[in-house]
Amino acid sequence: MLTPNTENTEETPKFARKMSRNVPKKMEGRATSEDMRAQAVMRTWASVCYQCGTCSGGCPVAAIVPEYHIRKMIKAAREGKIDLNNKFLWFCSTCYLCYERCPQDVKPIQIIHAITNLISKRGCAPTPIKDGNRNILTTGRIVEVSRLTQQKRKELGLLELKSDVSEDFRKIAKLTGLEKMIE
Repeated sequence: MLTPNTENTEETPKFARKMSRNVPKKMEGRATSEDMRAQAVMRTWASVCYQCGTCSGGCPVAAIVPEYHIRKMIKAAREGKIDLNNKFLWFCSTCYLCYERCPQDVKPIQIIHAITNLISKRGCAPTPIKDGNRNILTTGRIVEVSRLTQQKRKELGLLELKSDVSEDFRKIAKLTGLEKMIE
């Protein structure tokens, strides 16, 4: 998952970069500094949303799941009233339609990713997300390879898929905090 990009790039709105710089530097190194930065940037992006509904109107998930309202999630982020137990936060298909269509350049998907990152870092991600992360850590894949798949590969003369993860990947997982997210 992504967190709000606060680097000086064209992708990041100027106001988000400015807000990120305004978060007190003395907070760095504390357990909550990254969370505070993400929340500050999230609120800044969400603050320019005028609730037009373009993000929800074009969302393929909202077309299938009527209860999925990205517009309402952005409003909650703006008001600082995000329900961390909202199961719909995890329904985003990462299609980026909301990102492309937003007339205010709010980048709703990055706000949703920032929220789910905060939840994951606190160890409160739903079990299927934790299971997927655990599979990545142990096998290098988000989904386990079934015996049927292995058998079919053998019949087709393909090599067996190994489930080993390199030491380099484990180092990256440790540095990024992925290991802690699945505990």
